[in-house]
Amino acid sequence: MNTTTDAPTPLPCSGADPDIFHNEARTARARKLCAACPLTNPCREQARIDREWGTWGGETSSERAAAGYPPAGWRGRGHKVRLKPCGTLAAYRRHLRAKQKPCPPCTAAEYRRRAERDSRPRRHRTTATTRTRSAA
Repeated sequence: MNTTTDAPTPLPCSGADPDIFHNEARTARARKLCAACPLTNPCREQARIDREWGTWGGETSSERAAAGYPPAGWRGRGHKVRLKPCGTLAAYRRHLRAKQKPCPPCTAAEYRRRAERDSRPRRHRTTATTRTRSAA
């Protein structure tokens, strides 16, 4: 608070683009804004408590994780999942989950899987009913 006018002091982050705080390439800009802020420490502590992603109080997600406060869903170093390329079964299923039409390479991978599955001999499960029929 400003003691002369009792008007709230605008925070440096209040008018900034939110992408600055959630883009690792712009961490330096976020730290500059946080350095000029009077609420740096409370902001950092709240981010640790709430397990937030991004830069909060001048501290990045990886720095909070190293300090023992990993963000929700953090899987350690290299936490970004590498997607399988198109032409694999995993990519075919990813298309389906996204409600997309699978691309031709992914469709071909699914057809190969089905052909391989259908070429294997089927094993039928033996149950009590099928045992009594075969014995009769």
